[in-house]
Amino acid sequence: MKQPASPPPHCPNAQISDEALVWIVRLHSGDASSHDRQEYGQWRAQSAEHEAAAAEAEALWSDAGHLRQDGRTGLVYPGRNREGLSRRRFLAGVAGLGVVGGGFAAARPFLRTLGSDYATATAETRTIGLPDGSRVMLNARSAMDIRFDGQIRRVLLKEGQAFFDVAAEARPFTVSVGDTDVTALGTAFDVDANVADGSLAVAVTSHSVRVRSMSGVSADLTLSQGERVSIDADGIIGTPIAEDPAAALAWQTGMYVAENRRLGDVVAALGRYHQGWIVFSHDSLKSRLVSAVLDLRTPDASLAALAAGLQIRVIRMTRFVTLISAV
Repeated sequence: MKQPASPPPHCPNAQISDEALVWIVRLHSGDASSHDRQEYGQWRAQSAEHEAAAAEAEALWSDAGHLRQDGRTGLVYPGRNREGLSRRRFLAGVAGLGVVGGGFAAARPFLRTLGSDYATATAETRTIGLPDGSRVMLNARSAMDIRFDGQIRRVLLKEGQAFFDVAAEARPFTVSVGDTDVTALGTAFDVDANVADGSLAVAVTSHSVRVRSMSGVSADLTLSQGERVSIDADGIIGTPIAEDPAAALAWQTGMYVAENRRLGDVVAALGRYHQGWIVFSHDSLKSRLVSAVLDLRTPDASLAALAAGLQIRVIRMTRFVTLISAV
């Protein structure tokens, strides 16, 4: 009987693979110094797993000019023979690696959207009527599941961003994102789970919601109309800030209103509409603050506008890879 193939001896974990991909983009940015190359050599020499991740990343970069993209879904596929593709390279081809504020989005793969009740592709938005009469608008690259029963109405937002206009009813209406629950209190509200650093943003446009972090590190918060709050990746609920409901809803008309938003978050929003990957040469760039009104429907023009107003460069490395670096 034929024995199943053994896994590769040093299959790198997702975090190390992501680090390798960011290193490769930095080294091909045109800004890499001899010190950067020396640090990369030290990084890949840490273990056999680091060396394997470096080899994968270098192969992926080599293949970046030989990819094809499905115009309907926005997904990126390898143009070469798929035989022999490693786990990471397979994800890169099938998932398109998404777009985030820094690095490649392999840590938030397209695989999470498979089998979802509702999902959208790149640059696609969708309005959904729920069985209870509530209405949901999904932003691009988003996915959710519906779990209604006799006691509760629950939505699992698995990826991306959604606006909820909740129908009045006795059963509670709760949106769950990871360990965070957002419960409507007669409400219209927006939940953005695609912020660059893994945090979550909730904005209320009508009435109020209750925000609860199941990690237990923060007390419950009642968020009122015209307020926005962030919940970080550790489940810590921040301090609410004022936000014009019109700004929170601007994405529904194809616009993005940034008022002292981090550049990483702005790029993450544009990335949902961008046919390719956007990466930063250095993580420090993501924390720069931006105030601007941008057109999501023309992400390349919006990136050019950001470059004109900030001390950054936007470089089209290949057809599918765009790099943001310091001037």
